[in-house]
Amino acid sequence: MIEFWIAAALLSALGAALVLYRAARLARRPTADPTVDVYRRQLSEIDELADRGLLADAERKLARAEAARRLLSAADAAQTQPVAPSVSKAVRLWVILAAVAAPLAAVGVYMLLGSPGAPDQPFAARLKTWRSAPDPTQLTPPELAAVLSEVVKSRPGDVEGRLLLARAQAAAGDLPSATQTLRSTARVAPNNADVWQMLGEALVEQAQGQETPGAVDAFRKAVALNPEDGSAHYHLGRAQIMNGDLSGGLAEWRALQAHLPSGEASQALQAQIDATQKAGRLVEAPTGQAQQQDQAPAAGPSDSQVQAAEQAQAGAAPADRRAFIESMVAQMAAKLKSDPHNLQGWSLLIRSYGVLGEADKQAQAQAQARALFKGDAAAQKAIDQAASGASDAAP
Repeated sequence: MIEFWIAAALLSALGAALVLYRAARLARRPTADPTVDVYRRQLSEIDELADRGLLADAERKLARAEAARRLLSAADAAQTQPVAPSVSKAVRLWVILAAVAAPLAAVGVYMLLGSPGAPDQPFAARLKTWRSAPDPTQLTPPELAAVLSEVVKSRPGDVEGRLLLARAQAAAGDLPSATQTLRSTARVAPNNADVWQMLGEALVEQAQGQETPGAVDAFRKAVALNPEDGSAHYHLGRAQIMNGDLSGGLAEWRALQAHLPSGEASQALQAQIDATQKAGRLVEAPTGQAQQQDQAPAAGPSDSQVQAAEQAQAGAAPADRRAFIESMVAQMAAKLKSDPHNLQGWSLLIRSYGVLGEADKQAQAQAQARALFKGDAAAQKAIDQAASGASDAAP
């Protein structure tokens, strides 16, 4: 803390010195116009040149006349200029008192309202506290991003850890860092469709909802790796419409809508298709639900991301790490209550229960999902595959 007070005192002294220096310079500022003296010296120089025989008499007369004319003009201008008021000793005293009183007042306010006795809080100590937090779900997004950033540094090839870091950075409002993390992840795992899809969405959010060329390129790579990526298809269709290709964008949306299970998301996308076709231009979805198709971030972390989160809590006790993962899965289940027709969300929840080894909850979630998507053969198959895959992954 002593270093802080020394630095504050030096800065205050420097600020006061600058104020006094500027005031002193203003007090010494000349009030007379220097142009008059210049022309007077010019007259003397003309006479000197003439005396030395370097200037003819006729040229001397012309030069003196011109210099005299300019001298008279400068003298008249100087008389019309306002004279700078002189600075009295009282004013100078007030300036000095103000320069001294300002830092003293700042110190007094800090002593009254601040915490002068607070100990230093180095980042390393805070990071250690965050990593060993009993309830990691209470960490703020910036704190969680800091923890995951250190984990990723120690495991640069951990793709799932990188994706978790990007989500935390985006939740903290640091979209540039999230985009940078996803770009570096794409270089590490160029064949991972989720990475390209997340990068596209981050670029769209960073551009305030606009599909930039970089975002479109990321979505195209995501679709090439995963043709069933609903989010990428939605944004590609939107980009086409924004660029003037109304029919091509609507065709992209209709193909996406045909593969969506019946529910609010499908209805919202159909309503947006109808409104856009009628208006002949892009009409935004009224609720934004059409953009939630097949998006892992909306549903919660996948089973591999849950495992990455467990690794991120390596500094905590096993029971605490288990509680952290269970809280993430609980958040996922809570989100499905508000969006029960999210097939991707149910698949992730079922796999996550398998990763945790909770067979009863997994079976219950599978039964609920099958009941919700009754009559949809494709959805039933996806649900069963999620259950079998999770069972294989469970310890």
